[in-house]
Amino acid sequence: MPSADQLRASAIIAFREELARLEAAGVLALEPAARERLRAHHDAELARLAAQGDVDLTQAAARLSTGMRIATLLGTAALSAAYALFVNSKWGVLSTPMQLSLVIIPMLVLVILTHVAAQKERSGYIASLLATVAAIAFLTNLSVLGWLYNLPDSRMAFLVVGLFALLLAYGYALTLPLIVGITGLSIWGWTLGAIPLGLWWRQGFTVIETLLLTGFVMMTVPVWTRGPAKFAPWWRGIGAGLVAVGLLLVGESGNFSGFTSVRLRTIEHFYQVVGAITLTTMIVWGIRRDQRVVTQVGTLGAVFFLYLRLVDWFWKLVPQWLFFLMVGGLALAVLFLLRRLRRLGEATP
Repeated sequence: MPSADQLRASAIIAFREELARLEAAGVLALEPAARERLRAHHDAELARLAAQGDVDLTQAAARLSTGMRIATLLGTAALSAAYALFVNSKWGVLSTPMQLSLVIIPMLVLVILTHVAAQKERSGYIASLLATVAAIAFLTNLSVLGWLYNLPDSRMAFLVVGLFALLLAYGYALTLPLIVGITGLSIWGWTLGAIPLGLWWRQGFTVIETLLLTGFVMMTVPVWTRGPAKFAPWWRGIGAGLVAVGLLLVGESGNFSGFTSVRLRTIEHFYQVVGAITLTTMIVWGIRRDQRVVTQVGTLGAVFFLYLRLVDWFWKLVPQWLFFLMVGGLALAVLFLLRRLRRLGEATP
């Protein structure tokens, strides 16, 4: 997701291009002095944005940034796998002190390297890679230490690793460890549903209500916390995604609900109604508050929701060609509705 600085730089570049088209068409002609003041102001603004963060000022730079993001993801996965496999290969031949050193020292080194990279490299790609590998190594270390000392399996590992990743993310304004941190907290929050039901924590993944609650909390995090503006869409987007997935799952199968004493069909019908209301609210809320990611997640969830409802209601009642014709018509109806909502949003001052 583009940062606020990138959006600002892109707006300036787009304004310059449009101004050049208007002047070439004879629609607008600025006085030379006004044009120079405007150009000087934009040049200073672009220089400021480029100095304080990684901002793409050309299409070529944007393509290179995309390649760097892909390389960061691949590098993170490869280094994390290398660390885990190296620990596994050396584990049985080392003494206990050496085993502890093997799992603790590399993580500390990665944290130090993250700090150095964040200070030296402005784009943050290398720091993101190192910080994410450090968080994943931390999770590996907890698993290894639990096995070494025969500690009980616990959901707390996800909470600790999530907080560790968020500490690195907020400390150095890094997006990739932020995603790892949100994921860790989401897994931990989801499993809490096992506590009131007296289940083992892993069985908490069958309780969808805690996933929904976790998603709603994630969506509100930007309201009551401070951090880089680029973090807010990730909190809202992942939170909205958790809510949408949870509603779709429990709407299809009441077995995902923690209300085991209620009839499955009653649970499914209840959450189908809740899903329709919630996903529609996401779309409207996202449009009115200019939260694009919430609108996109809500729209995608609504499309899947409507498709599943059509399967439930009509798959066995109508010919298959007619069913898919209905799906196509529904897709067109959604497009017209979203276009209407977009026009209303543009007309609202």
